[in-house]
Amino acid sequence: MSAVRDYYKDHHSNFDALHKLLDKEAGLLAQLPPLRARALGCCGAVAGKGSELKLAVVDPDGWDKIAKELSAVQEKLDAINEMVARLDSIFAEMEAAGIVPREKTIRAIWAIEQGRRTPVIDPHTCTNVDHLGHRIPPKQDAQLVAWGGRANAALQEAQAIVDGQQPTAQPSASLANPWASPLTELAEKAKSLFNVV
Repeated sequence: MSAVRDYYKDHHSNFDALHKLLDKEAGLLAQLPPLRARALGCCGAVAGKGSELKLAVVDPDGWDKIAKELSAVQEKLDAINEMVARLDSIFAEMEAAGIVPREKTIRAIWAIEQGRRTPVIDPHTCTNVDHLGHRIPPKQDAQLVAWGGRANAALQEAQAIVDGQQPTAQPSASLANPWASPLTELAEKAKSLFNVV
């Protein structure tokens, strides 16, 4: 069984993005039997060799429409299953490295990462502020950041497919750097307009 699904079943949260996505799985699974029943309605019996009867499609247009709907639902279910498999592999890697998260959620990965940050002390000021008054960010564990990034990517890809959007290969500049200056973006656009390198 899946560690992510087990945790979801035992500790459901209405506020976790991962659990909200897993909540949609039941609705998608409920759509399959009626679609399959409608698909059977497009079939009929055709005489075969001797006294043999075969099932054949008698309404090809209806069959194609239903098959398209079925494949769309199945694609969403496959996206959720792939996301769960990817998250399970991340949690297995974490456990192999000796880090056992109590919660099997993406939030738990980031909580562990935040708890393991080490402060960087300026030797001149003996604080986490440099001599110019700027705060020095703490040192992050690169492996935990990588696991958290992979987990976020898996969730976002699955959400995009389930919500009917196409996953983007590259995040937008504003998502990649939420503190990017609008003036910097404007300058980049101006450079591109005038072919300034």
